[in-house]
Amino acid sequence: MRVELDVPCNDPRALVMSWLGIRDSEYWALVSGSCLASDIHGWVAHQVLMRNSERGVMKSNSLDGEFIRLLSGTHHVASSFKRAGLCEGDTTAWIVDLSCEAASELFAEHANRMNFKILEDRPDLATFDARRIGIESGVGENAAIAHIHLADMR
Repeated sequence: MRVELDVPCNDPRALVMSWLGIRDSEYWALVSGSCLASDIHGWVAHQVLMRNSERGVMKSNSLDGEFIRLLSGTHHVASSFKRAGLCEGDTTAWIVDLSCEAASELFAEHANRMNFKILEDRPDLATFDARRIGIESGVGENAAIAHIHLADMR
């Protein structure tokens, strides 16, 4: 679910700490509102996340951190938060249920807890910022999916 922040983000760390305090479990992620190129892009990141978790090869200590790292196409967890995490000036975010089990009401409840406005958007190229997540060549869905797989190379 894409949401609009009540005010532009001026302290990403404080916003994320607030999010961590209100979410129901580690399966709830809050990511940049410009980091998803399509539903398929999100699902590929999710599938790679679940595979890494099952194999015990996650580079991040948390599911949401690993999801952000994969979207960012990097093996550096710290730099991934600047790419696909919330940054100063951001006005939108995606709320993601990594368990894939939540009903839409629970998404709305999380948004309400944070005073976010629910948007009707779906992930698409119009809201996707390829440069921000580190894609240097190409801006389409295929480039975004390939970028995920770069995160685990080396």
